[in-house]
Amino acid sequence: MTTGLKVWLWIVLVFNAFSGVMAIVSALLIPLMWVVVAAEALVVAGAVMLLFPRKKMGFFLICGGALISFILTVVLGGNIVSSLISAIIMPLIIWLLIKNTWYEFH
Repeated sequence: MTTGLKVWLWIVLVFNAFSGVMAIVSALLIPLMWVVVAAEALVVAGAVMLLFPRKKMGFFLICGGALISFILTVVLGGNIVSSLISAIIMPLIIWLLIKNTWYEFH
């Protein structure tokens, strides 16, 4: 695993964990936000799976969490363009950083 990938995964882990905690506050007012909390939990779990046991499934969890977040943003009437960019950029950066070392993951 490259240093760049480790750094990016830690950034993803910290920011999405923080975002998930903040979504819990919103979910107390808007019940549909619990889906956002679940999506953030998927991304955090994916980052942990890539960082520690080095499982390929972590990448797919991150992609799934990003997709769920995008769909929910569309349903809730949020900014579709920024959400689409976010849903594409995060997994794309991970893929670009992981593609040469994909064989190291189980």
